[in-house]
Order: sequence, then C-alpha cells, then structure tokens
Amino acid sequence: MDGNQVWHVRDGELLGDRPDSWVYVWRLPDSPDPRANVLYVGTTGMPPALRTWLHVHAKDKELGRVAKRFPKIKTTEAADIYAFPVPAGLSRPEVKHALVHALGDAGLLAPEYVGPPLEGVARVSDAVASYVAEVVTALAG
Repeated sequence: MDGNQVWHVRDGELLGDRPDSWVYVWRLPDSPDPRANVLYVGTTGMPPALRTWLHVHAKDKELGRVAKRFPKIKTTEAADIYAFPVPAGLSRPEVKHALVHALGDAGLLAPEYVGPPLEGVARVSDAVASYVAEVVTALAG
C-alpha cells in the first residue's frame, strides 16, 4: 500500500528522524484589528493538527497551553491555525524566536497574544531570516 509508514519505539523513544518539523501561528479571525491578530506561535515535530488539538484539549498545562492561557478559545473565540513546514537543517527554536520578533516588528501580534515572549535580540542565520521573511509575507498577505 502506498503511503504507509513504520515507526519504531525503543526504550520509550522514537527511533530515527522525526516525521515532521513545523512552525505554526494561531490567528484570531474576528479580532478588532484584522492585521494584529496573532495569538500564539509554536513549533512542533508532530503533525500540526495533533498539536492544535493538544493545545485545546490536553489537561497538562504545558501541552494545553493555549487553552490555559486564553480560555475563550474553548468557548467563544474562533481561531485559524497556519502551519508552515520548517526546512531541513533549520532549528525550530531559532525559527520560532525569530518569527515572534518579526511578527512583533510587523505589528501582527494581537493585544491578547499568549505565545512565547519577545525576549532578547533575534540574531539568526541568513537561512532562518529568509525563511521567517517568507512566513511573515504569507501571513501579512
């Protein structure tokens, strides 16, 4: 059958390369300011749909951090999640840090923003800066 995958867990760990690498952005489509509507930025090594579900439904406060930090997401507030594959060789934490800074600089963070804080200076490689610029352009467009 086409498309089948086999993964091996040994000693409680997944062997081999992780199947995915993503950066994802939660946006509030009903935000009073349609431009400044980014609620959260994250990265994951799992499918973004699964990570999104965990952010809303997980009882663990770290896994379910979006719902814990912004409870209206489970009741009255709509959200759209935009996921972008992170190219091989780029560090997900570096991409996330640079993207949060770039979104802040572009005025895209919502007043309700609950994602990673804007800390330090975003000094990144040219490859990360170029990739982040593409993501910001896609979100701003």
